Amino acid sequence: MTLKFHVLGYILCLVLIGFRVSEVPAAEPKVISIGWTSGSNWTSLPFRVAAERGFWEKEGLRARFIQFQGTNLMLTALLNGELDYITIVPSIAGAAMRGIPVKIVAAVTRSSGYAIISKPEIENLKALKGKRIAINSFGSSADYAVYAALSRSGLDPNKDVTLAAISGSPDARFAALVGGSVDATVVNSPFEYKAEQRGLKTLMSVAELSELVKIPITGISVALRKIDKDPDEIVRLLKGLRTAILFLQSQREIGVDLLQKLLLLDRTAAERFYALYREQFNPDLTVTDSVVEEWIAVGTFRSKEKPANRPHTVYDWTFAEKARR
Repeated sequence: MTLKFHVLGYILCLVLIGFRVSEVPAAEPKVISIGWTSGSNWTSLPFRVAAERGFWEKEGLRARFIQFQGTNLMLTALLNGELDYITIVPSIAGAAMRGIPVKIVAAVTRSSGYAIISKPEIENLKALKGKRIAINSFGSSADYAVYAALSRSGLDPNKDVTLAAISGSPDARFAALVGGSVDATVVNSPFEYKAEQRGLKTLMSVAELSELVKIPITGISVALRKIDKDPDEIVRLLKGLRTAILFLQSQREIGVDLLQKLLLLDRTAAERFYALYREQFNPDLTVTDSVVEEWIAVGTFRSKEKPANRPHTVYDWTFAEKARR
């Protein structure tokens, strides 16, 4: 009888301890600050999904997004410790090459997300010989995308075409194209859909341009100080981001719905662009050295002095590799 009471008492203690443990609140997720230039383009979807679907919370993180108008301001905030992470990539490659203490730790997409639109009578890139092409600014990622695409299609961008820098939003370049002062321009997808509705032509889609020029412009970049201080946090951030990418790629209907709302597309267009973008998301989170060399070229292709190409000084893929395990 005594033994039976001892056993019952022991079981009761375990049950009470179990209740007490269950009453302990879970630790609050750590708030991290992420700087981006825009949360309203398709390349931002994995970040939105990771935050809104709780994928980061499962990793003990909660994101606070801060929008910046320029990449230089964002880089300064990162170096000053005002941001934990930033989503820009090519300009960070250039900064790392100049000795600034930053690294790229992930690439979220396989391509730039740029498309080239033109007047309807232009058949292909080679037909742009002698034409005027609008870009946003010289030395930008869009400028490099056009420059490299023309070069790899057999044209000399310095002689065969006229590149015109039209600052401001894509609407300014679009207006120049509609008005006839330029013959083609580079835009962020899905702006080409708007162009098609006005009778213009998608000369090169995101997928087609990515075959010629591979410069993913969205990812995760950090200061070296962050790598030294919070390596485990970086892995957890990338795990949540990778889960979001895989979710987007596997959940077609949800992905289409998200694109329709985010990009203000009709259902048919959202289905079309989902199929296009799905293949451009990058769950591996890493890219080859040849792509890294393209990132570096964005900041150097118009310079007279060409620095030694050292891709390994630009990135650290160890966190992405751990996030894939």
